[in-house]
Amino acid sequence: MNLSSFGLQNIIASRERCMANLKKFRAPLLNKTGKPRPATAAVLIPLCNVNDRTSILYTVRATNLRSDSGHVSFPGGKTDGCESPIDTALRETKEEIGLSPKRIDVWGCGDAVPGRKNKIIISPVIGFIPDLQESDLCVNRNEVSEVFAAPLDMLCDSQNHFYTQFKNGYILPVYVVEEFKIWGVTAYMTHIFLSCLLSKDVYRNDWMRKKIVIK
Repeated sequence: MNLSSFGLQNIIASRERCMANLKKFRAPLLNKTGKPRPATAAVLIPLCNVNDRTSILYTVRATNLRSDSGHVSFPGGKTDGCESPIDTALRETKEEIGLSPKRIDVWGCGDAVPGRKNKIIISPVIGFIPDLQESDLCVNRNEVSEVFAAPLDMLCDSQNHFYTQFKNGYILPVYVVEEFKIWGVTAYMTHIFLSCLLSKDVYRNDWMRKKIVIK
């Protein structure tokens, strides 16, 4: 498959397979019995077509934020009240980058994954935005410093696959796309999504071959 031309028909055909695979995936929840229940959050994994190139949309968190400032992330945030993960992801996406829920074809929600220090669990919501235009976005500079689209062919290129090891021993993938480093739980969810969306002959992550230091 030529990922640079992974167009609308391919995406429609892959939707059911992707969500079926995602439903089978069970992320490790490391919270133990007796400990406080972690907070909940949701993010949108925005698959999109930008200039006829299928990509995943990411944000760079504003440098003034108290946590994870300057990190690459998906649009999203903490659950508000009794919101569903989809409600949270769509609301936060609208607040952060101005993308209307009406422009997003929501595919569904995956199993929650643990965030940093297991103090929060994050539900990934998959959504597709056909023909995304710059005019669809209105970036909230208090929360987001930049938005960029990473093409699937670059995310699948083994030359862009690395790994990093944290002080607690966890090893997670890293994607380097031009000047951006996608790491942490965002990279982990990217890896899960690509593994569910694409066949193994198209996406085979070789990240354990090359280590990279994240500062």
